[in-house]
Amino acid sequence: MKILLDENIPFAEELFGSLGAVTEAPGRSVDERYRGLDQFDALAIRSVTKVTPALVDRAVRCRVIATATIGVDHIDTAYIRQVNPRRERPITVVSAPGANADSVADYVAFALAHLAQREGRLLHGRSVGIIGCGNCGSRVARRARGMGMEVRRYDPPLSEREPHFRSDALAGVLDADFVTLHVPLTREHESAYPTWRMMGEQAFQRMKPEGYFLNMSRGAVVDSSALIQALQRGQIAGAALDVYEGEPEPPEKLIELPILATPHVAGYAVEAKRRGAAVIYRGICEALGVEPMDTEQLLRRGFDPPLGRRIEFNAGGGVEDAADRAICRLIAAIYDIDATSRELKGTLGSPERGKLFDGIRKRYRERRRRHELASYRVGFADSVPAGLRGAIRRRCEGFGAKVGGERPHFVLAPGKSFSNAQSPSAGRRTK
Repeated sequence: MKILLDENIPFAEELFGSLGAVTEAPGRSVDERYRGLDQFDALAIRSVTKVTPALVDRAVRCRVIATATIGVDHIDTAYIRQVNPRRERPITVVSAPGANADSVADYVAFALAHLAQREGRLLHGRSVGIIGCGNCGSRVARRARGMGMEVRRYDPPLSEREPHFRSDALAGVLDADFVTLHVPLTREHESAYPTWRMMGEQAFQRMKPEGYFLNMSRGAVVDSSALIQALQRGQIAGAALDVYEGEPEPPEKLIELPILATPHVAGYAVEAKRRGAAVIYRGICEALGVEPMDTEQLLRRGFDPPLGRRIEFNAGGGVEDAADRAICRLIAAIYDIDATSRELKGTLGSPERGKLFDGIRKRYRERRRRHELASYRVGFADSVPAGLRGAIRRRCEGFGAKVGGERPHFVLAPGKSFSNAQSPSAGRRTK
């Protein structure tokens, strides 16, 4: 058996090598012209590989196409269903829904914390509008509620499927302090609620001038020209983007103008990539009638967090304000999202910025080693009062991080370098 594997999927030999011979390749290089495509029994891919009718027709031996992503909009599943009855080897499509949802939701939290700190404001009491409340959006909501934010949700398809879910009016969602997208890419012939370029000129006009826009879903759900115009005209306060139309060479303004611009790595936490690999490995095994090996031990391999690292924060002002500052300091210590953004912005003007975009993604696993927030244990210095501990605990629980117990990775402590007296803005948010 031969398997063609995206080089960014981990455990090539440990997992997929147990099934047969593995060939690793850059995901964007895999198309109908790929040499030897007609010899592979399975393809293990990510979203950068576009499975077109031409690719399907060339892959005559292929029995499984497995994507280590939540969505399958990069795979022409309709064509596969159409041709399967006449193929000698029908194709089974396998995906990994939810595998990177916590990683993406954490990434939104990193972005929210950075944006709030950049403007010198706090998060609790502010509003977040979440468009798309499935695996990722629901986890973003949990984190936002933990931070004491007002959550507004828009997902009409979900409200039709789930009677307990109530979709808020789109106007109110767009009027939130932060608007974040977590939708699949669908077009008019695919859904009653198509998402292709759903954020266009009118949508940005409905956002308030002090609002921020975040997109960690699919680039084409945003009209790039409309977003560029909104940023240039100051219609919105700023943007944080991880996905773009035209990857790996999106319009330069989409990298230059946003406050944060990162190269499609929101779902790249170590655990998420490993979980995605394990999910599609099991899916391939099921499709081929093979008994899978136990994959649980692979998720934590190589996790080497700090022990007892002290994180100091300003404990002045009200409890909620102090808890906000503690959490923002904590997650900034875990991962510097701005450093990744600066690295991508540094490619502007290069004639090879497309290669550089993919290069940052490829090296991300080794250079950043970002772990999901739920991987960490958080403790407190003795000087943190009980009420403040409770407020911090609520925020950590929103991320799934463990609080208390022995051998914490991080210890939160009121900092000697910070004044414990209430600063002029400590108990209020400024416009």
